Amino acid sequence: MTLTYPALLWLLLLVPLAVWGLWRAARRREQRARAYADAHLLGSVLRGGAAGRSRWPLALQLGALTLLLLAAAQPVATLRLPTNQASVMIALDASRSMLADDVKPTRLEAAREVAREFLRLAPSTTRIGFLTFSDRASVLVPPTTDRQEVLDALNRVKPAQATSFAGALVSGVRALPGREKVVPPRELLELPPQAGAAPGTAPVDPDTLPPGAILLLSDGISNRGANPLLAARFASDQRVKLYAVAIGQEGGAVSQVQGQLVFVPFDTRELSRLADLTGGQFLSPPDPERLRELYRDLGTAVRWSPGNLGLAAPLAGLAAALLLLGGGLALGWQRRVP
Repeated sequence: MTLTYPALLWLLLLVPLAVWGLWRAARRREQRARAYADAHLLGSVLRGGAAGRSRWPLALQLGALTLLLLAAAQPVATLRLPTNQASVMIALDASRSMLADDVKPTRLEAAREVAREFLRLAPSTTRIGFLTFSDRASVLVPPTTDRQEVLDALNRVKPAQATSFAGALVSGVRALPGREKVVPPRELLELPPQAGAAPGTAPVDPDTLPPGAILLLSDGISNRGANPLLAARFASDQRVKLYAVAIGQEGGAVSQVQGQLVFVPFDTRELSRLADLTGGQFLSPPDPERLRELYRDLGTAVRWSPGNLGLAAPLAGLAAALLLLGGGLALGWQRRVP
């Protein structure tokens, strides 16, 4: 246990001083009673039982004073506390195929709504980040508890060309807590080797990493970048699960995209395989009830971790309880509050 203001502990010297002062006052009252009362009446004036009972309310109030003075020093205990360590990266497909209107009003807007609902239902302690991906992935918001920052980024998304699941998975993994320095295999991303880290390895033991997940919203067609299966294995190695939600209608659709009628495909097989490889889940179609269950699974990952617990408030509460108890005993036994 540590103290924020240890110098205030000197105030505890007031307690023995108060005890001494009360003892002196009691002795004076007893001496006065012996001096002026008739010897035959001393038993009535100095009632030992009542005096003994009167000490209990006083002792409780002195105990409350001790606790309040200790609380003033702001003690802090380091304990293992249950904390929500869940972190989720929302990965939104921003390719032009997401402009198809087989899901009203468009696939892109439907995916936005799924993301907004997740932000609304997830616990406030869940750290949520946001990235978009087309031919390349861009992390717009790292994991945070600031929901408005994610919503603002979500509303600014503009469609671009192509789709790369591999880029989304690699960027999502490296944005999650504890994985910022993870080096992906060269087949996924060409990076200059980091000091002390070989390609395909992580600087920390994956078993010690906090829980992490990627919520990927897409119409299921990857046509750019590295092999998504390699990216899924990389995510699995870093203890990251992929939860994929397919947005679109089976068989694809002929839609008007930027003024032209085009056939926009829809394929869920690849998304399903990627989710299975990471131990995650695949949803198609995004049924509201199944989505709510998914949000509950994603949003909470309670782990016991060291944390600082302030003891000032509990001590003050206990002191208040002692004061009330002491006051109640004094009223019941003596018809007064000391």
